[in-house]
Amino acid sequence: MNYYYLIILVYAWFFAGAQSVVAQENVLPTHEYYTEEYIAKIYIEEPKRALQLLDEAENLNCMPSNMINDLRSRTYRNMYMNKSAFVYARKAYVIDSIQGTDPSHLLEMTIDLAEISFLLSRFEQSVKYATEGIALARKNGNKGSEAKLLFCLGENKKVLGLKREGYAYFDQAIDLIKGESDMLSMQMLSYFYGLKMNYLLSDGCFDEVLFIGLEREKLIHEMADSRKYPDSYIDLQYSYVYIKLAYVAFKLRKYEEADNYFRKYSSTKAALTPDGKCDAAPYLLLTKRYKEVLEKCEDFKNVLRSQDTLNQQYLSVLQKEVAAYSGLNNFKKVAELRESILNIVTHMYRDEVRNAALELDAVYKVNERDKQIAKQDFRLKMHGIFLLFAIGFILLMSFFLWKSWKYNRIIRAKNKVLVRLINEQLSPKENTDVVSESLPAANREEDILSENGMEWAENRELFSKLNETILHEKLYLSPNLSRDDLVRIVHLNYARFARMIKENTGGNLSGYINNLRLNHAIQLLNEHPNYTMKAIAEDSGFNSMPTFNNLFKKKTGMTPFEFKSVQKE
Repeated sequence: MNYYYLIILVYAWFFAGAQSVVAQENVLPTHEYYTEEYIAKIYIEEPKRALQLLDEAENLNCMPSNMINDLRSRTYRNMYMNKSAFVYARKAYVIDSIQGTDPSHLLEMTIDLAEISFLLSRFEQSVKYATEGIALARKNGNKGSEAKLLFCLGENKKVLGLKREGYAYFDQAIDLIKGESDMLSMQMLSYFYGLKMNYLLSDGCFDEVLFIGLEREKLIHEMADSRKYPDSYIDLQYSYVYIKLAYVAFKLRKYEEADNYFRKYSSTKAALTPDGKCDAAPYLLLTKRYKEVLEKCEDFKNVLRSQDTLNQQYLSVLQKEVAAYSGLNNFKKVAELRESILNIVTHMYRDEVRNAALELDAVYKVNERDKQIAKQDFRLKMHGIFLLFAIGFILLMSFFLWKSWKYNRIIRAKNKVLVRLINEQLSPKENTDVVSESLPAANREEDILSENGMEWAENRELFSKLNETILHEKLYLSPNLSRDDLVRIVHLNYARFARMIKENTGGNLSGYINNLRLNHAIQLLNEHPNYTMKAIAEDSGFNSMPTFNNLFKKKTGMTPFEFKSVQKE
């Protein structure tokens, strides 16, 4: 039986392991597609699929946002949709700027923005990014990136008509990486030489073109001797430089050198390719070898036709054919080609307008989506802030309520003690005793020993009778009770009456009467808890509620309402 269970466990373990392997086989390949390495391999040949994978990667949140936008920018740039390329490069740039964790990628995005801005003819913007990127490249110690941006600055200056400044930046870029032995720097230097030769050719600076061409030839020799580069790359570099050297040498009337360079060009494998043959057309036109121009252009034109590609490159081939037929005086063919060129230009213009509209629409949709995302983020943030505020408000109010409850509890306890003490003081004693005891003993002794001792004794007797009359007849309950009324009872002048009150109560007449009224009010609060405060005040001789409240609190330490509440408890 134990063996039976053991077999079941083994099979269960094996089945679980097999399922996990199957699951891994089903999941891993899918996620392998959502990587920078994979998408970077396919975005040139399969741009639409690359964009789809990037959208899915963004939804799955399995790639960094800056890298997703970087790859989108590269893909759109490869599709010649430079506006969209700029939008996504800018997004990646902003993310890198905010995060500040990957300065090398920020530098790459700055270079892309400078180059794409140049392609979009946004020269001022391109100069801004190039200048910013140069500072960043110097900070990071990246000479290659600095050279790229310096060359980009030169191209901007050149297009803006500042030729001298443009060539100065070209030279700075070249000097910065000249002498570097790493593969990337040498490839970049060869590329810079080629671009500078093109600009110099367009400006008719043939001597300088020849000098740069010879420098490039030396560089290619060094690259070939290092054996680090593929033979096909070296061969292609030789074909580029020799055909340009042949052209410029012929322009300088160095015909033997031109012919020698052309033979060197013809000896390269790249010269036998369709596009390599087409590269020879300017030199062949210059040497009036028109039939060869037509032969060499035909192969490349067929390649472009097979790709169903009608672009600027195809137009340049047709224009070379126009020049060749013009040299052969075949004006009928020239007219046909020019008509074809016009039709193609019109078609390209329509496509360009349509593509521009589609690109703008795509950019608009992206911006709208970003706005929606921003709105959602804002709403979520506001919701979070509101919740935090509400929680904070509730906690704060709870704290204040607790403090208030605690304070009220302390006050109630204190008031209970005060009420008990007040009741204890008032209940066993008569008002007469309370009043007499309120007089300080020291004062009485002094008065007895004074020269006016007889007057004090008489005042004491008079006050006792007055107090008895006031209490018996409850004169203090009348709000209209005046000093004159009491003076008439004891038959004293005002001065002696005031002394009598002072000697026997320690205060003035108002304090004495109000004290009796307050004692009466306390008695009413104890005996008649259902009476209103106004009724108690009026019944006690007070015709003003504020006065009643103030005097009551001064005497007892609490308001009448608080006293009443404590009594109910």
